[in-house]
Amino acid sequence: MKKPIKLNKKTVLCAVLALLVIAGAVVYAFLPHSLSYDIKGIEAVGSALEIKEETEDSVTVVKKGGGDVKILLFTDMHLDGKNSTSKLTVSHLVENIQKEKPDLVLLGGDNVTSAFNRRRAQQLGEIFEKLGVYWAGVLGNHEGDNAFSISRGDMVDIFSSYDHCLMRKGLSTATGDCNYALNIENPDGTLMQTFFFFDTFDMMSDGRKAEYGFSKSDKVTDGVRKDQVSWYETKLGEVKTKYGGCKSIVVLHIPLPQYKTALEEGLKPITGVNLENPCVSGVDTGLFDAIKKGGSTTAVFCGHDHMNNYRLIYQDILLCYIESSGYGSYHTGNKLGYAEKDWLQGYTRLTLHENGTYDILNVRNSEGME
Repeated sequence: MKKPIKLNKKTVLCAVLALLVIAGAVVYAFLPHSLSYDIKGIEAVGSALEIKEETEDSVTVVKKGGGDVKILLFTDMHLDGKNSTSKLTVSHLVENIQKEKPDLVLLGGDNVTSAFNRRRAQQLGEIFEKLGVYWAGVLGNHEGDNAFSISRGDMVDIFSSYDHCLMRKGLSTATGDCNYALNIENPDGTLMQTFFFFDTFDMMSDGRKAEYGFSKSDKVTDGVRKDQVSWYETKLGEVKTKYGGCKSIVVLHIPLPQYKTALEEGLKPITGVNLENPCVSGVDTGLFDAIKKGGSTTAVFCGHDHMNNYRLIYQDILLCYIESSGYGSYHTGNKLGYAEKDWLQGYTRLTLHENGTYDILNVRNSEGME
């Protein structure tokens, strides 16, 4: 018979203390610390937009008084549990919105990430409520990918519970949590522009990989599904019928395969830089072909790649990267060693005109750029 192991009090105490230290480190690393940003003190900007109509998969707004609609696009803010970088990102977000006074803000995904992020999602909603600016957008691949994160659906529910959020989950017939349309009307009821938003998910599941002939060990980036393409075609038809035509823009997080194909075919960006290989959807499910066939969408905006901000024209469609906006993940500073004045962090300004045309400008936090 083996003798029982005797533990002295000192050994037990050391073990308990070690566990407490480890537990404390885990809590500190993953729980969202106080943002240390005075959300209550944010000065309102307001918006000339007002909601005219909404359905399960669309919202229609009109600009009071008419004129151009100024839109700011931010992407990959990666607001997580790290207080210092999140505070810096939020500071630039608020300051840029207060400086530009846009009618609308669009987010390109990877907005609120990491674990235990419910409070961060609520804080983002509170920020826009204080600013009084309408906002919409999509989710990225890092929303909900942590075991301790709220689900993607919960995040959309939190966002859309705020009065100034125009994000919607969309119809159950289209896979994902944010497939919806945003119609912007002129005061006379004519359509200025429609935005189509798509969920592009994360990495492919084993079932999806098998469907497209990949092995389980392959790492394949997901993207728009075929039923989402069908939704786009149907919704576009509805908008055309209602307004007698449609001019539209697509917003999603993970770039379409054509972003990479265009470069491989030798096309050069008309503006911006390409500093990393585009991480595009692993399969082409037909959205680009549907865009060309529909004859409505003239531009696609994406995020995901923090070191690309180029725009190019591929088969008459403008493919655009939104200027990356976050400081909490990789960027040209910590990956390529660029000086801070050369970091791409900033936002994209999109100015819509009443006739449906538009102007685009990428703006860095350090300086403006064409």
